Amino acid sequence: MCLLFMPTDESDASTDGAAAGDDSGKARDISLDEFQPYGTLAVTGAYFILLLVLYALLYFVEFATHAPHIIE
Repeated sequence: MCLLFMPTDESDASTDGAAAGDDSGKARDISLDEFQPYGTLAVTGAYFILLLVLYALLYFVEFATHAPHIIE
């Protein structure tokens, strides 16, 4: 989901803010201590594991003599 915040005129922003509430357009500020990037860590770990698997497959297919062969 992508949210785009477009610049508006001051008069429009003040009337919209009063009608919808004070913090309707604001995101919650969090400190660095509260930020826990588990999703980023999971994606980075999955990518690293994928690289290791692909490297092992490349090694066995291209360089090892007594290893599993995909193309014979």
